[in-house]
Amino acid sequence: MKIMHIAQFLGIGGLEKIIFHLAIEQMRLGHEVSVYIYDWEREWVSFFRESGINVITPPLKKEGYDFSLLRRIKHDIKGQDIIHTHDLNPLMYLAPIKAMSILSKLHPKLIHTTHGLDHLENYPRSNFYEKMVSPLADQIIGVSQSVYDYYTTKLGIPKHKVHRVDNGVQIFDNKVTTELKSAKKKELCNKYNLDESKPIISNVARVVPLKDQAFLMNEISKNKNVQLLIIGPSGDEKYYKSLESLQTENCKMTGGQSGINDLLLGSDLFVSASTHEGIPVAVLEAMGISTPCLISDIPGHSIIKDKAPRSVCTYKLGSSEDFNIKLNEILSSTQKQDELAQYGKEAVINHFSVMAMNKHYLEIYKS
Repeated sequence: MKIMHIAQFLGIGGLEKIIFHLAIEQMRLGHEVSVYIYDWEREWVSFFRESGINVITPPLKKEGYDFSLLRRIKHDIKGQDIIHTHDLNPLMYLAPIKAMSILSKLHPKLIHTTHGLDHLENYPRSNFYEKMVSPLADQIIGVSQSVYDYYTTKLGIPKHKVHRVDNGVQIFDNKVTTELKSAKKKELCNKYNLDESKPIISNVARVVPLKDQAFLMNEISKNKNVQLLIIGPSGDEKYYKSLESLQTENCKMTGGQSGINDLLLGSDLFVSASTHEGIPVAVLEAMGISTPCLISDIPGHSIIKDKAPRSVCTYKLGSSEDFNIKLNEILSSTQKQDELAQYGKEAVINHFSVMAMNKHYLEIYKS
């Protein structure tokens, strides 16, 4: 099949990692894959291209709804078997194209994935746009039950057109040894001027209010026996600058980084304070690399715990007391850390691998 993934941005984030893993796995299976990016954030374009993925970058989208981009996309998708849009903005261009070409019966199949519902909270008009364009997709995929329920219940999309596909990550094949983790931790300490004798806690995510890195920095800055790295690019300049003022000797921000595996290997614990997730890619990556995880008890995180109860530790969202109790329980027990590492890796292998995710997508493409 000729498959084109279309996204507005190609920054460094969870959605982009899913597109990357899908493209690589689909190419491995012999499909012809391209990724189409039309807006200004293109930090990972070179990384995708260096990995052998064909990335198409038309002229930048103009302010507002760009009708010249609509015409350009209509031309550029010719010859494709599958057009796979990721999140609402690309669907707002592909749905009208689908409507215009539907009588020709030669148009590509339009598959759409919604990776989260935060756009509905942040931009109320998104509900109206979703109602207008979602029915024109041939198949819709939600990465969580809440996304699935939104389309089937609130928008009334027929259930045979809506699917739930759990996100998946690449399995880390190398054996995670004490020596490897010690070497990576030493590298982290040298790079960010950290104390090798103290635990390193990491958070990998785009820095936005939804991820609530402020909660983590406020809590961990009080505990001088641990160290926190906030790893990720800004998704909200005002919020990012407010967090920069919270930095202390034991709480540091790194900005966007490549080589996430090395950062996770060097960390003693991964934490997430997110207030909303589909299925969290960064958490799955940490689990897949045998790094213990302490995460907020939101529905997106509960999906992991429901499938593999011993794979993660959760705390009550926004609760300083519960967070610190669970944090101390994990850091004070080598046995607890080893159990979370072991069961986390097993959960990714059994439930959240790229291979399982891609298999489900291909079944939907062919349905």
